[in-house]
Amino acid sequence: MSTTFGVLIKGELQEVAFRSGGIGFTNMVHRGLADDVKVFPIDDTAQGIHTIGDIRKEIFEQNAKRTLIKEELKIKKEIGI
Repeated sequence: MSTTFGVLIKGELQEVAFRSGGIGFTNMVHRGLADDVKVFPIDDTAQGIHTIGDIRKEIFEQNAKRTLIKEELKIKKEIGI
């Protein structure tokens, strides 16, 4: 299931992020926005994402998981598993 998220800027809904398996920002609009800025699901349900801060948190968590997986694979390779 994929979802595009947008923010209201000058009364217009601007796409800011996309989630499909993972989540990421689609442009640099988010850089100037506070964590509490509300985001709106454009083409599906919010699924727990309601603010720019929620998106940033989800990106941080997915990157942390990827880093842990890479480290685990590196250790397994080193010890011959």
